[in-house]
Amino acid sequence: MPTSLPPDVLEAIRAALGAQYEIDRTLGSGGMGSVLLAHDRTLERPVAIKVIHPELAATASFRQRFLQEARTIAKLRHHSIVGVHAAGEAAGVLYFVMEFVPGESLREALTRDGPMSPPDVAALLRDLADALACAHRNGVVHRDIKPENILLDADTGRARLTDFGISRSLAAAGDRMTGTGMAMGTPAYMSPEQAAGERDVDGRSDLYALGLVGYEMLAGAPPFVGKSPASVVMKQITEQPAPLISRVEGVPPALAGIIEKALAKDPGDRWADGDAMARALDAMTAGADVPGLGAGATPAPGGW
Repeated sequence: MPTSLPPDVLEAIRAALGAQYEIDRTLGSGGMGSVLLAHDRTLERPVAIKVIHPELAATASFRQRFLQEARTIAKLRHHSIVGVHAAGEAAGVLYFVMEFVPGESLREALTRDGPMSPPDVAALLRDLADALACAHRNGVVHRDIKPENILLDADTGRARLTDFGISRSLAAAGDRMTGTGMAMGTPAYMSPEQAAGERDVDGRSDLYALGLVGYEMLAGAPPFVGKSPASVVMKQITEQPAPLISRVEGVPPALAGIIEKALAKDPGDRWADGDAMARALDAMTAGADVPGLGAGATPAPGGW
């Protein structure tokens, strides 16, 4: 049963989960924690168990906020949001049990294959905008939209959002920067208001981050890079991204316009919500006029 978790942490998780879950192996590790593959003996299905790094869970305020967030996230029901089945604490270790999604992360796909085609980008953005609309209606702002937190479901082809609530828990606990270099999010995917340290960001911050992801899916790299996290943060606040039509040959102007509207520095100039962005993507894909864009953004020819 190979795993990268320390034996004492693994035993605490086993004791907390009881006989219902049999831990198999580690699926991956990152800045926030490790993900284990396990088998739900009761329902006869695979599940993923996210174990938060103990150093992040060391404060009582973080633990309390994490469990509060987990209760809210567990109520989210959407085909592009990875479902949470249970959450808890065992010997100071925080964990949650979530739906297992066969496939890979968007980061893995981009690293292996490079930029994606405009039709694929439009379809994935549509899934994600719709998922964010659901989350925002329920009062949940993700705060850390990035390719690592987007899974590509091998069974359905859909994009699936995961890791809701962790960054918000860190923010509520007062953590500005962790040892992994994360400042209540990830600099390359932060909105200007989040990069400036504003705590009460709303759903439009997630849409900005989604625009950054869409830009990277087309261009092969995010619009803002730098030698340090601080330099990237400053670019998010002060610089405009290079137009997509100057970086991606043949990108439909409507798709470029939808992404660039999400990347407006002023939240009031972005899409009002995920529903509005999803409707724009639907119109573009159907070859109809795209609401919210100027006349220069022509629809996709023939609806792809």
